[in-house]
Amino acid sequence: MIFKLECAIFFVFTFAARKRFHKENSKNKKKVMIAKNNIFNIRTGAKWKGMTGAKNGFVEFETREHGIRAWIVLMHNYRVKHKCATVRAIITRFAPPSENQTQAYIKYCRERVYKSEITWLTTTADYVRLGCAMAKMETGTVLTAQEIYDVMRKFNVTFLSDKEINNLD
Repeated sequence: MIFKLECAIFFVFTFAARKRFHKENSKNKKKVMIAKNNIFNIRTGAKWKGMTGAKNGFVEFETREHGIRAWIVLMHNYRVKHKCATVRAIITRFAPPSENQTQAYIKYCRERVYKSEITWLTTTADYVRLGCAMAKMETGTVLTAQEIYDVMRKFNVTFLSDKEINNLD
């Protein structure tokens, strides 16, 4: 009986310590990504404009603007190359269930984009709202729509393909 009680107490304390450790590591990771101008936690794999290096599988950027630009290009590629244009498709690809609480992430983003999780994002404004939500989810960063629009203008990047933009005329 005493042995079972000791095991239960050990389990509770170990579980609590592990949970606290992961929570603290998560906070530290977020601080590092903000300091490295990667507010979206973009992983390595591509050579990004303004990339200064990588650490623990995540890109480091010269400026916050370069990090935002990389996310815009990534979303454009998701849409054009991979046909991912719904909140569900984008978040499932960006934050897979094997590493994240993807359903909670999808719910959080869809509520801020004002679209169903299976409705296509069809405007720049949809993607801007998604970007603000994703930055908040990834690193707790409050990103404004104006910042995204400024980066789009500065680097001449967009979410929509040229064909989609021409069809809006």
